[in-house]
Amino acid sequence: MGVRVRLKQEVRRGLQQGQGQWQRWTAPLHRGREQRQLAAIQSLRRVQELQLPVSWQRGERRWVLFSHYHPKGWLQRCIRRELQDLRAHGWAVLLLSDRLDGAALDWCRQQDVGWLRRLNQGRDFGAFQDGWLALQAQGLWTECERLLLLNDSVYPVADLAASSWPRFLEGAAEAVLGFSDSFQNGYHLQSYGLHLPGSVLQHPWWDAYWRQYPGWGGMTVAIREGEIGLSQLLMDQGVALQALHPVSRLRAQIASAELLEQLQRHCSREAAVWIQQQLLATGLSSLNFHSPAHYWAIPLLLDGCPFLKRWLLESNEEQMLDPLLVAGGAASLVDPEELADYLRPPIIGFAG
Repeated sequence: MGVRVRLKQEVRRGLQQGQGQWQRWTAPLHRGREQRQLAAIQSLRRVQELQLPVSWQRGERRWVLFSHYHPKGWLQRCIRRELQDLRAHGWAVLLLSDRLDGAALDWCRQQDVGWLRRLNQGRDFGAFQDGWLALQAQGLWTECERLLLLNDSVYPVADLAASSWPRFLEGAAEAVLGFSDSFQNGYHLQSYGLHLPGSVLQHPWWDAYWRQYPGWGGMTVAIREGEIGLSQLLMDQGVALQALHPVSRLRAQIASAELLEQLQRHCSREAAVWIQQQLLATGLSSLNFHSPAHYWAIPLLLDGCPFLKRWLLESNEEQMLDPLLVAGGAASLVDPEELADYLRPPIIGFAG
């Protein structure tokens, strides 16, 4: 072993030991702060207003918690379309948002969509936490037969009826149903869309999860403790997880002749071959390294998934395949007019 390698190992070991010692010293301070934050969340201090939909009060037993954020309080056109579809299918919807402008509130009243206004903290799982705890405080969850957890991080395709959306709304008996799954950092259903049977909601461990969830964290916490942590908890409790578009199937599809044929319905043969080659390049590593909603968004879309990750459409810093390569020219997939108030692209400067 060379001197340089040994030196790097010693430096790394020293840094790890120092980090561990620092964490031990500061742990009591962190625990105290976290306990105070949890107490504030449990006492509903983040909740500013709760307006239940009339359908909820009339006894509708299929409920939706929809996490929403817009810096100006807009309720974007594509989100309105998605919520309208849910209402048309008989679901009672509660919109979880930090702000809604006058036009959004008027629309919600007209569509019988309820809302919970809250401090913007904890991303979507922080919003779900507030929704669960606020309704639990009123003793309402015993009436729920099915629950959908949805958020606005994904764009709904223009023709929802032609996608797997109707199957998602039907549910999967006593299993928890999602659109896609992932093995990245632990097996889980991707949390942009989850359908839960009411039986899950009645278990003490379900309520305990939300009461102890660190709902002040950012993206890392929302993924590790929220998306992955919730799926792991469900599996530990013997609840089956089911994905409509499983990652193992998508992995096989990227090498198929069928995918090439599908791609050619949306673009030239040259473009289709190039797209498939880019997808095949991900085959050099385990599927554990790939989030299907990001790396395989195009085959996921062509497999019938009704959603496109907003991150891919507005920033895509990792330079993954842009799903608009195939979806932009298909009226059933993307409505260009809806993107104007949905996307919030980063400021990148100007050419020239």
